[in-house]
Amino acid sequence: MANDSPPKLESRMSHVQSFADLDLVASELAKGPVLPTDPLPQSLAEMTYDQHRMIRFRPERSFWLDEKRPYWLQTFHRGFVHKDQVQLYLLESLGLGVATQNSVRPRLVEFDKAHFKYEGDLKAGDLPADLGYAGVRFIGFFPGNPQYSEVASFVGASYFRAHSEKTVWGSSARGLAINCGLPKAEEFPVFRAFYVQQPKPGDLSLTFLALLDSESVAGAYQFVMTPGIEATTFDVTARLHFRKVPEKLGIAPLTSMWMWGDALAGPKGDHRPEVHDADGLLMKGGDGQWAWRSFYRQNYPSLVRYPFEKLAGFGVIQRDRNSEHYKDDEARYSERPSVWIEPQVPWEKGALELLELPAEHEGIDNVATWWVPDQKPVVGQPLDLKYRVSFFGGDPPEHQQAKVTAVDLVRESPKKFVFRVDLTGARLAEANPEKVNLELISIRCAITSQRIEKVSDQQWVLHLVAEPTGEGPLELIARLSDEGQPITERWSYLCPLEAPPVVLPPWRVQQNQQETSR
Repeated sequence: MANDSPPKLESRMSHVQSFADLDLVASELAKGPVLPTDPLPQSLAEMTYDQHRMIRFRPERSFWLDEKRPYWLQTFHRGFVHKDQVQLYLLESLGLGVATQNSVRPRLVEFDKAHFKYEGDLKAGDLPADLGYAGVRFIGFFPGNPQYSEVASFVGASYFRAHSEKTVWGSSARGLAINCGLPKAEEFPVFRAFYVQQPKPGDLSLTFLALLDSESVAGAYQFVMTPGIEATTFDVTARLHFRKVPEKLGIAPLTSMWMWGDALAGPKGDHRPEVHDADGLLMKGGDGQWAWRSFYRQNYPSLVRYPFEKLAGFGVIQRDRNSEHYKDDEARYSERPSVWIEPQVPWEKGALELLELPAEHEGIDNVATWWVPDQKPVVGQPLDLKYRVSFFGGDPPEHQQAKVTAVDLVRESPKKFVFRVDLTGARLAEANPEKVNLELISIRCAITSQRIEKVSDQQWVLHLVAEPTGEGPLELIARLSDEGQPITERWSYLCPLEAPPVVLPPWRVQQNQQETSR
């Protein structure tokens, strides 16, 4: 951390023992300028992704490794795109009893080059001794599994990701988004300091604090992380203090990737039928009704708003878990986690926003979503948040309505789009396809044909033929109800008039060239 921070604030930061302490720091911080960051040396600022990968944390230097505790900590090295400077404090017990506010001591983890292997051209001797870290990695175990593994990581602005034992790395969450999806530069709040409570042997959960800071806001966050076989969860408590009112506040933002899949074929030379971290946005209203927005890439940045009087949950969902639909044993897209946000109390009066961006390859996250409350924050009035972030496979267990499991599109002509929408679920077995009500809304298109086909008791197909009537993308919204009660989620789809370009990722091109030259 730069040395020109106010001494009073630096002293408070080094004495944080609880969420209340950190909230006082955030409140004080919001009265002044954003915390400064020491600039990166040129050798780190200009390095490539591959060069940064050659700096590796030494596992044997993990914090708490030799203390037979259920969690270890490792750190990320600054460099490449990781320019932010992060402090790490360990809240360690002063005695053998349970750690409380009066029995823990914050211990600053000073930057130590000896924690890393420098396997590339960069040498440890070329770096300043007070470089600082870029983030923190949590090593833990899943219930019933004695093997330790990386459970979660916090690195880059306020991004974090995790997985359950049955899933792998995939979509990410963020602490906060500011001025997102606007025709101006986005402001990226940063977790500038972490305070990790020393776990006791046998602890299933790990509690840690994070100090967030940006030009508009300073905030205190508490995370209670619980790894699981089916789901890894974070119970989040946050209090935000605003320096100024941002143009847009994005709460509990999520980030994902969708390149091709349903309704969009991959490029020639790539055998994989689907490439994505998530295939849709799932929303749950305060009335208990579910809505599903299938992802699709547009030819331009697309921002869509979904207003809610009350929002009970939302998330980016990797619904298709069939590995044969991806054919990628390395990326393991079928095992990527869904990420679900569940407010402790439904959030009122606002909108979910979905941003879909063009992207050159699958290494770029091009899908993002967040909650925007109608009520603007007020300088001098803290904003309190409590919600859970869950990483798991498939859909939330409580979602029992029939679901859209596949979408197919054939552009027979510029004026004839033929859609096939697969619906799957036990609720369908109780209904008659000839008697159910199809609620259908078409925007910038006319529906010239529609029918419901029953494939089996729990699998139906909605067939639609649409004729575009405008210059923009056509949009479809559909739901089935029986005797006035919805039996399927509400499906929506935004379809461009021309399919977006799909190209091979750079590493796939290189791989194909190597195979051809053999």
